[in-house]
Amino acid sequence: MYQVGDRLVYGVHGVCQVAREEQRRVDGKELTYLALEPVGQRGTCYLVPTQNPSAMRRLRPLQDRDAMEQMLLLGPTLPDAWIPEEPVRKQRYREFIAGAEGENLVRMICALYRHRERQRAAGKKCHVSDENFLRDAEKLLSSEVAAVMDLGEDQARSLIRERLWIH
Repeated sequence: MYQVGDRLVYGVHGVCQVAREEQRRVDGKELTYLALEPVGQRGTCYLVPTQNPSAMRRLRPLQDRDAMEQMLLLGPTLPDAWIPEEPVRKQRYREFIAGAEGENLVRMICALYRHRERQRAAGKKCHVSDENFLRDAEKLLSSEVAAVMDLGEDQARSLIRERLWIH
């Protein structure tokens, strides 16, 4: 179980810190919640019910620095996550974003950048949904990289692009 002060990744919300544990009465039952504050955002708080396994699965500890470095260095060699069928790709990428797992985000970012380059070479643009997925994946990954490596968001984004050979 997570403790007050722990930093973790909370699905699509990115890196958060456990601010406190709260007890609330809901439908006559006393429930325990983790109050999570997103790192770098004041005034926002997410309450996650500890008794709800589905909600708790959306939480995961931050990777350690060595694991993060290794993942970024291996990123370009990971299996490509490009899925040609748009409806299938959208569903799978939604799952990647919701899971906020580093390796899947790296695979997705690499695939979307490669696709963007192929589209540009053909004189075309990427679909708006693909650009949105790329932005969201980069934001999630850079928030974790920034927290793990003690960097600013822009520095983290630059490091990710450098390590993934994205220019």
